[in-house]
Amino acid sequence: MLLHSGGGSMTPRLVEKFPVRLAASGIAAGAISAKHIAQQCGYENAVSLDMGGTSTDISLVAGGELRVSQEWQVEYGHPIIFPSIEVLTIGAGGGSLAHIDIAGSLRNGPQSAGADPGPACYETGGDQPTNTDANVVLGRLGTSLAGGVKQLNSALAESAIRRVVAEPLGMGLEEAAHAVVAVANANMADAVRLVSIRRGYDPRDFALLAFGGAGALHGADVARELGIPTVVVPPSPGVTSAMGCLLVDIQHDFAQMHTGLASAADEEGIEQAFVSLESEAAARLRHEGVADENAVLQRKISMRYQGQWRSLQVPMGSGPGALEQAVRTFHEEYEREFAFRQDDAPVEVYQLHLAAVGKIPKPSFRPASVVAQAPGTPAERRPVFFGEDGWLETPVYDRSELAAGTAFVGPAIINQLDSTTVVPPHTRAEIDEWLNIRIHLEEINR
Repeated sequence: MLLHSGGGSMTPRLVEKFPVRLAASGIAAGAISAKHIAQQCGYENAVSLDMGGTSTDISLVAGGELRVSQEWQVEYGHPIIFPSIEVLTIGAGGGSLAHIDIAGSLRNGPQSAGADPGPACYETGGDQPTNTDANVVLGRLGTSLAGGVKQLNSALAESAIRRVVAEPLGMGLEEAAHAVVAVANANMADAVRLVSIRRGYDPRDFALLAFGGAGALHGADVARELGIPTVVVPPSPGVTSAMGCLLVDIQHDFAQMHTGLASAADEEGIEQAFVSLESEAAARLRHEGVADENAVLQRKISMRYQGQWRSLQVPMGSGPGALEQAVRTFHEEYEREFAFRQDDAPVEVYQLHLAAVGKIPKPSFRPASVVAQAPGTPAERRPVFFGEDGWLETPVYDRSELAAGTAFVGPAIINQLDSTTVVPPHTRAEIDEWLNIRIHLEEINR
């Protein structure tokens, strides 16, 4: 089975017919994992921050569901009309380059050092400062990564930050490095606003799921800028997206045009159109070996106010009154997304949609026993720069040594093979029964 961008899987034979469905499927996997982790933790609303080496992928779980886009593109001017999990990608990663623009302002990305030549501290030829270099200078990132396989050169990181940022802007070294990180965080916070506030959601009602190799380094700062109260860092942040591939069902998406005013629509005709789509969907699922009892068919309908060209998709039931209920839902969803509704305006039906889901076995996850405890002796202590709080002597813990129920107050750094987590001062952290790190951002110890 192969994962597709709509959040399901399909057979190689079907991919031969619809190869474009695989575009952006990797970043969709991260969103799928985020939904699963949010449900485990009891959050109906969550924003995922999947930050890697060159980019950050941001998605939204609202009311327990991922947002889906009906028209998107991987390159401007080449639209893809298959449904896809809505993910916003920006050029903010560990390798994103800090630079001064022609107006004399500090910028971060979207250009990236990539893996070759990489950040200055990698000693592989790169001499431009990156987010990774800034985190090394600030002490947030240690000089030994991936279990000691990768050694970082802090002197090269300092040299790059000083030459490109600090001296041109008249800043001290740590002030310049902190500014680099702050600009990256601001870019990511702006992107979260686009997928939340712009859609009618308040980030303060959400948890932030931070993963990818670099997400846990920046997650708490991004959350604080947005007023998000809790950050969740999964057990293996660097491979959390890959886990999404194990959590999906077979899924096919069908659509049929059906235009006309809802008030004058032939409800029986709409019902028959859905029945026809369901017959085709059931046959396809049987062809792929899905038993009838494992097949789930989900109806939706696209509507718009008369005269508009953009439509909004809402759930569609069956039987008498289903269309009337869909119209009511359309008004409600339109108001939530656009802060406006017009109940007396004619509503047009635009398109019928059907998602055919074939349930397949998935891995099960067993919670750990929670025993309240302190984190124990840190692996080391080192000075870490935390903005207004300055340099603080900070304990560094090995994540594998933190059992479920461990709780402590920041500041702290948590190291593991595939990521580093920053727990800022004036926050508290705990390891939950799923071995996630939960960072609570309420102000304490001020």
